[in-house]
Amino acid sequence: MPANRPSHLAQAVSAALLLLPALAAAETPAAPVESGEVADVYVRETAKQHTRNYTVPASSAATGMKLTQRETPQSLSVITEKQIADQSLETLQEVLKQVPGVYHSKMGNNATGDSQFAARGGAIDSITVDGKSKFLYESKAIRRATNNLDSALYEEVAVIRGASGLANGGWGEPSGTIALTRKKPHAKAETTIEADIGSWKHYRLMLDANAPLNAAKTLRGRAVFVGDHGGDYLPHTSRHNHTLYGILAYDPAPNTQISAGAEIHTDRNRGSSRFGFLTIAGDEYDGFKPFNADPRKNSSARWAYGRENSAELFASLRHEFGNGWTLKGDYSYIRNKSEMLSGIAGTYEIASDFSSVVSADFDKGRLKEHNFSLKLDGQYPLFGRNHDFAGGISYLNSKDTPSYYTEPEVPVPDLRLFDGNVAKPDIAYRRDGLEHSRNLSVFASTRFKLTGKWSLIAGGRWTDWKYRYITSRSRFVDTKRGKTIFVPYLAATYDFTPNLTAYASYTTVFRPQVRYLSASGDALDPLEGKTYEAGLKGAWFEGRLNAALSVYQNRRDNLGIYAGRLRNGESYYRATDHTKNTGGEISLSGRLTDRWLINTSYARSKTKDSQGRQIKASYPVHLFKLFTSYDLSDRLTLGGNLNWQSAITDALNRPEVSEPDAIAALTQRAYATVDLMAKYRVGKSTTVSLYAENIGNKYYKTMPDIHVYGTPRSYTLSLRHTF
Repeated sequence: MPANRPSHLAQAVSAALLLLPALAAAETPAAPVESGEVADVYVRETAKQHTRNYTVPASSAATGMKLTQRETPQSLSVITEKQIADQSLETLQEVLKQVPGVYHSKMGNNATGDSQFAARGGAIDSITVDGKSKFLYESKAIRRATNNLDSALYEEVAVIRGASGLANGGWGEPSGTIALTRKKPHAKAETTIEADIGSWKHYRLMLDANAPLNAAKTLRGRAVFVGDHGGDYLPHTSRHNHTLYGILAYDPAPNTQISAGAEIHTDRNRGSSRFGFLTIAGDEYDGFKPFNADPRKNSSARWAYGRENSAELFASLRHEFGNGWTLKGDYSYIRNKSEMLSGIAGTYEIASDFSSVVSADFDKGRLKEHNFSLKLDGQYPLFGRNHDFAGGISYLNSKDTPSYYTEPEVPVPDLRLFDGNVAKPDIAYRRDGLEHSRNLSVFASTRFKLTGKWSLIAGGRWTDWKYRYITSRSRFVDTKRGKTIFVPYLAATYDFTPNLTAYASYTTVFRPQVRYLSASGDALDPLEGKTYEAGLKGAWFEGRLNAALSVYQNRRDNLGIYAGRLRNGESYYRATDHTKNTGGEISLSGRLTDRWLINTSYARSKTKDSQGRQIKASYPVHLFKLFTSYDLSDRLTLGGNLNWQSAITDALNRPEVSEPDAIAALTQRAYATVDLMAKYRVGKSTTVSLYAENIGNKYYKTMPDIHVYGTPRSYTLSLRHTF
């Protein structure tokens, strides 16, 4: 390296020094609040709305600054604790399915199936927890995170749609970022117990206990325990999940808080499948034809099983300066151990005579992750106005050690007769691999109030990323990749009235594609591009009702496009340039009246290549979602949920398939599902609720080319008591 080139560490330190002027401003009294500025009631009200509403007035998830939803120049949706309870959304996967503009596809059952959430023509593969980035670019970790994490841990689940380089601690994600906020202890002693019973021997018990631990209430604690068993509609399966979350918060001084806690998960399952049967049989020589399978037929061998144990230790220090500035530091350590034996039939190839194989795969891994972040935010006076600022530094070090084994196959003479009873083959250990990623980033953003109506938001994130991997797909070659990048962010807002704001934003996209491998096993070049967004936002009743209208365009090069599957079932991809994803979204969430709550949205998204041809057709172009509830009396609440999506197809990725029946088998037509809810308050602290999902018993594929279906008609009866 040339002697005059600064080291990455020196660059990081220099970037961190940019925060010092803001830190000095934190020690300076703030200017008086101007008339017309948003009152602090928006921020204070946010904590109350988690349990009372289907929206929150303010969020720092998108920009790092404490802005109201109306002031945030990006599409942001929130699923609150109340909506989670009203809809009986028991896992994070179920919660994310309700987010506006987000499409869920799964390849297998709920316990072990690979899950993918997508928005604006791309997969969402970045998650933050309490502001810290996690699971960056790790598809396996995303599956673990969304499949089995229990929703009882969270008071808020937010999704920032569109490029979110300021939010996620990494690059400018073109699709979005999932932002999770865990429950925190408070000063009121309160314990909630909930027992659920549902279809297919589903039993769930949840305990959420909060209490002050000293007379001054400066020491507080909260614990959440969940036991969740059964509930899979596929035969010959079982599932047992346990979650324990505990946190202590201590105030050594009025403006300082120290917190520490742990989150522990254990998951066990049997007979579960990561994938499903293909929907067509044959090849390009004999021709293709549909392979029909019962939606409730299990593609897994009965000897398949999965075990996973994970634990996280975390600590936080927060100090509020006397003038509204806040400094917050976080650290977490995660350790994960997983083991999964899969036996999957008819997932990779089905012959014309409907013969196939069961592919055995033993997946074993150990994950360790260190995560640190430091953030400063507040207001500074300049030119007679108060302006907002947020900045920080974060570091993520993740090391995954997968073990690789042979992948034997067992013949199945006629897949139509497969019932899971198949001999378990011998599986031999090959060797261990390695996936090691390090992510160091510094970000800063500011909202400069040009006038009483105009605001300019500018910022960016500098990131130094390193990735080393030794995997079977790379033929166990020790491969290193890395990049230093700056992602800028620029936006403007204009307040037409105190309730209505227009915005426009711009940022760049740079996304490593180490998980997108070609047929030869080489990683695709990074995704690059630009994204533009404009919209109109409204907020009424101190942020208790929010509405948004947006249009956007994403231009991307080196976009990874699914190109097929290898013999072992792993997908491979090809890169395409000059792609364009365009669309729009409209949403309304919150309280229409004191008794009427709503969360509804419509989204359109379509991706085309440089020739104007549609790509990514396995994602729907149109999505509509509506959940609403109404208090008929002080005791009875009724509600309903309607989800509709347009058709999806895999036929565009299969040019060798020309038979009309086979093309139809690679397509899922447009469909709608309806859920119903009733909740009755027995007393002041006790409620009984019944949630009926997919009341019309609609069968629909979640992926167009495999026989994996959404949940059939099911019921959940819940008893909840707070004391």
